[in-house]
Amino acid sequence: MFLLCGALWVLSSQENEDEKPLDISLNSITNVLERNDAGEATIIEHFKHNHYLTLSDKIRDYGNKCCDGCMLLISDSFYYCSECEFFLHKACAELPKMKKSIWTHFSQLATLFLTSDNIFRCEICDFLSNGFAYKCNECGRHTCLRCQAIPPDALSCPGHEHPLLYYYDFVGRCSACGLDVKRVFSCKDCNYSVDPLCMLLPTRVSHKCDEHLLALCYHNIHDYSKHHYCDICERKRDPKRWFYHCTTCDTSAHVKCILGEYPFIKTGSIYKEGDHPHPLTFVKKIKHYPECTKCGEPCKELALECAEPECNYLVHWKCLNPYSPGYGFLRRKDF
Repeated sequence: MFLLCGALWVLSSQENEDEKPLDISLNSITNVLERNDAGEATIIEHFKHNHYLTLSDKIRDYGNKCCDGCMLLISDSFYYCSECEFFLHKACAELPKMKKSIWTHFSQLATLFLTSDNIFRCEICDFLSNGFAYKCNECGRHTCLRCQAIPPDALSCPGHEHPLLYYYDFVGRCSACGLDVKRVFSCKDCNYSVDPLCMLLPTRVSHKCDEHLLALCYHNIHDYSKHHYCDICERKRDPKRWFYHCTTCDTSAHVKCILGEYPFIKTGSIYKEGDHPHPLTFVKKIKHYPECTKCGEPCKELALECAEPECNYLVHWKCLNPYSPGYGFLRRKDF
């Protein structure tokens, strides 16, 4: 199991002037129960959770937990539930319940509503997720919280010294993954371009291959060819492409080997669909790999497990949803 943290920009609580919540009824915080001396809401009710949420800045204590909104590792002030494993970045909790269509969505006159559908596929990044999303009331498509934060103008990238501008008709390759791309964030001063999907890569991840967090690296830190290998698949890495690295253990790995197919589906969460009579829970089996009830193969990847102790029902997510594959990283070439 792994968790993720931080896109290349921070989900900011600052909204555009026309997107600022006008009152508590439009804010996803439905009720403020307590405030501190600085006026911050310290205990709240959120319209997508049944229990009270408490504000905290103890990232060191909860840094391995995942925000149920953006599905990234806790990296900033956050709200947590004392009764269950539910966490929300403060910025995610303060998002409005509805907003005008964002620039990445083609139905520009539609209204987007904040939702937490059981499983959705983001129309921008193509990831499956069970976090929060904005759902279009016109076409029904979802935009995850990471993608709704993409700015329409210049943005900064830690791997490059100049600001990057968005281009719709670019012809060339992405500097992060090496693929041919048409729409990119590109530098007008030099030959450096990054496609939107790579711009959304988490800056820190936790993976079973290493006991420490791995950081996203934008250039190779070693000159020797013997270091240009992935410690997960043991295949060569292109030293010009982005990868994840642990400085303590000197672990390096391909982006796709770290993320896998389902990086934004939270394990332990309940699956509410399907024909099985009991509640099912998302799990990732690491040891002993029991067999899938449907195909009989070992459950090494994302699976659903029956919550009833006397029921041995366990099924691959792919077997239960054969027409709902994970994100296209595994359909892209190695990088």
